[in-house]
Amino acid sequence: MDSAIWALIGVVIGTILSGVISYALQKSQFNHEKEMFDLENKSLQVVKALLKEMLNHKGYTDRSFDALKQPIGGYSDDEIRQLLHEIDAQRIERNGEEWWFLRSRKEERIEHLRDKKAKRKVE
Repeated sequence: MDSAIWALIGVVIGTILSGVISYALQKSQFNHEKEMFDLENKSLQVVKALLKEMLNHKGYTDRSFDALKQPIGGYSDDEIRQLLHEIDAQRIERNGEEWWFLRSRKEERIEHLRDKKAKRKVE
């Protein structure tokens, strides 16, 4: 009976150690993969932040596509458009040009356009 208890204790300890080691290895691998993903996508995050900053500027509710792509290098026009969609920007056409604004600022944009129109009528 004594040997059976020691065998059981050995199995339990072996199972626990195996689980702890497996957990530690998985956690290490996950952290490594996360770091690699972050490094690979860092430039995308920087470009998204720049686009969002430009579209959040308090003086401008919308921007032309040409103005948005000017400070960004290394990306095609379609890639920039994809990034604009990812930050929840909406495309509009004005005088044959492509303009973008953040959907979260839609009401502010409408107010701005009304004010602009009212000022033109007064002049």
